[in-house]
Amino acid sequence: MNKDFTNQINTKSKFAILIMAHHQFDILKKLLMMLDDERNDIYIHIDKKAKSFNPNEFENICKKSHIIFLPRMSVYWGHSSIVECELRMMEAALNSGINYSYIHLLSGQDLQIKKNEDIFKFFDENPNKQFIALRNVYSGIYGMNRYYFFMPIRYYNKYISRGLDIISEYIQKKLKVNRLKNIDYQLCKCQQWVSITSECARYIVSQREFIKNFTKFTCCSDEMFLGTIIVNSPFKDQIYHPYHSLIGHMRLIDRERPEGASPHTMTMSDWNMIESSPCFWSRKFDINKDTEIIDKVFEKWKS
Repeated sequence: MNKDFTNQINTKSKFAILIMAHHQFDILKKLLMMLDDERNDIYIHIDKKAKSFNPNEFENICKKSHIIFLPRMSVYWGHSSIVECELRMMEAALNSGINYSYIHLLSGQDLQIKKNEDIFKFFDENPNKQFIALRNVYSGIYGMNRYYFFMPIRYYNKYISRGLDIISEYIQKKLKVNRLKNIDYQLCKCQQWVSITSECARYIVSQREFIKNFTKFTCCSDEMFLGTIIVNSPFKDQIYHPYHSLIGHMRLIDRERPEGASPHTMTMSDWNMIESSPCFWSRKFDINKDTEIIDKVFEKWKS
């Protein structure tokens, strides 16, 4: 991994919002209305597999923000296609000719829980910091099966994929496979939803060849590549450390009550937590589980 990078970018208070979405587009519409601000350029990727998406429904959602829909690709759970999609979105923002002060990655099931003015004020007061939620830092390979072994099966239902992975892991253990035996860098896991400076994003995309080799034939590499790149870069000392590192990315995501491999879905019972949170965005929301909380968050934002 190349650790030499020169900071040559002048920044100003303008954001690139990168949104990855694949369904429940009514939530996305509300999120876009919340984000609508002349200082926000919004880059949206819609999974190619999403047949229900109608771009005409989004023509007049935003009155101030510039919305850019990126060329669509198929993205699969746990697959390196997620990483490729994130890199393409970063490159689109970086190649726009606009010097964004921050690049924020959101999902299509996020909602904004603070006003735009509060968000811009916070990032203006905390320049040149990287807002990522470090989950675990590994100095070795313990507990790293999804990277320790090759996991080539990623185009199926995630439960079928996991079953095939178990069989593959068993065989590879017998063959003493160790794809991490020659690494000379620190491994670090973080949530993929981050807010980083353009300089940091430019450094990340400059590591494409490393990322390709690092994420190939792995499971859930989107949870590992960003943290690993940043903690092995000049940007390591810029990581923002509030009182709780799990909200270091300023997003309210409840992983204490997971639903399988996914975080907790917000409901009306979580309203007090959402209202009192210092975070700017929250996920995840689900129309099929609780529409009332979605409407309440949106109405609170409008008030």
